Amino acid sequence: MKKLIVGLAALMYLVVPQTMFAQDGDDDDSQAVIITTATTHIPFGPDRAKFMEYVEMVTAPQARNNPNILAYHVLEHYYGSHATEVVIVAVYPDLAAIEAPCGEPCSTWADANMPDEGEEGYDEFVELRDHYFKLFAKHSDEIYSSDSNRSKIMSQ
Repeated sequence: MKKLIVGLAALMYLVVPQTMFAQDGDDDDSQAVIITTATTHIPFGPDRAKFMEYVEMVTAPQARNNPNILAYHVLEHYYGSHATEVVIVAVYPDLAAIEAPCGEPCSTWADANMPDEGEEGYDEFVELRDHYFKLFAKHSDEIYSSDSNRSKIMSQ
């Protein structure tokens, strides 16, 4: 409980100043990005394995191909009381990029990697997709703003 309170306090320390001054707009040096999180709970075992298979097969490659996404991470809970937690994090340059179409990069990837109806592997793909969305249906979403001037960004 103490860790949760400290974590929430730290989060509020990071988020509240940003939201209080979000409309100032006078700071030309600001490099704010938008970070989305989708958190779901997937039990360990076959359900989780199938969920992660779809993530590795479809959602992660599509995110890597999407020019609107600056960074993408799939976090699996490592330590603590929420062991079934899976958090999908995407970083965007601005709010508009969240709903901006991916366009050609994603359609090219999908055409090359996702089977069409009647093709070999289509039924298995549909079963895996349906399983993923069944488990993902109970997720929660959050959207955060982060001023990159307060961040450490690692270059590759």
